[in-house]
Amino acid sequence: MVGAEALDWLFVPNADVWISDMVKEEAIRDLDAGDDQRWLHRAVLRDWFARNENRIHIKATSEGEEYAKAMTTWQLAGARPELKPSWKGRGERSVLQVLEVVEAILEDGEAAVVLVDDNKDRIAIQLENEFDIDLMGTESFITWMHEKFKVPGAEHAWAAIKIAAGNNVPKPREDDPIHWRP
Repeated sequence: MVGAEALDWLFVPNADVWISDMVKEEAIRDLDAGDDQRWLHRAVLRDWFARNENRIHIKATSEGEEYAKAMTTWQLAGARPELKPSWKGRGERSVLQVLEVVEAILEDGEAAVVLVDDNKDRIAIQLENEFDIDLMGTESFITWMHEKFKVPGAEHAWAAIKIAAGNNVPKPREDDPIHWRP
């Protein structure tokens, strides 16, 4: 909602970017009737993934593999809309699988920063992982980009997102790392 260049902010901290296959699929998938019809945003995301394929670790997960098989079966069976496999919740579950890999490669003293806005997902991540993990919402990530890295455009990005989303954005999180360690 703030431009294609904002996606590149994920690379600013000079850390590896890991994304699950299912999160990527949810971000770039073709939309169904009744879905949020932000076609332009999907095209921007597709282009960004293609342009940065050598910079992003896309981790295959069982959630992504099962969804791919279900979609193939659905298409072979005639692709009737009422029988289309659901993708809901799969991205969130796939993130937990990616974190298993991240945990195995983190060195002592390193932490994983995970961008997630949903409260239930945050709780699941905290319960499932025993390594140093910082959960950061979108607003906090943008604030971090502005305050620590002085990224041009980040200062007003959250306001632009709120306006574009009709103020339908996650509530601020007082427990995000950006509030602990400015």
